[in-house]
Amino acid sequence: MPAFFELCMFEDLLLPMFDDEYYPDILVAEVKQFIQQFAKKVAKADLSITEIYHYAAETVVFINKMKPQFDDLDSSLDDTAADYIAEAMMMVVQDQGYMDVEMEELVSNREW
Repeated sequence: MPAFFELCMFEDLLLPMFDDEYYPDILVAEVKQFIQQFAKKVAKADLSITEIYHYAAETVVFINKMKPQFDDLDSSLDDTAADYIAEAMMMVVQDQGYMDVEMEELVSNREW
């Protein structure tokens, strides 16, 4: 049941990136998968804020590695993409009741 809930709840994750032709859908879908994996980790009971930031940093490392793929398709992980990704990650943590998380801290290790 939680997996179904997660799929429904996060169906619209990164929708603005999917709607913008500048960002290749295939790569945005991959970023979305990383965020969904982050969501599964955050859904574990009673995490500390430090643990959430740790899982967020892991997720951002995977997204950082995608930068060349975006470049190869005449796109980029620009400031707008960073905002969309940070907002999606924030949505994940707030959905789990973590309201004291700082959005910038979730993506503090970004290289884009």
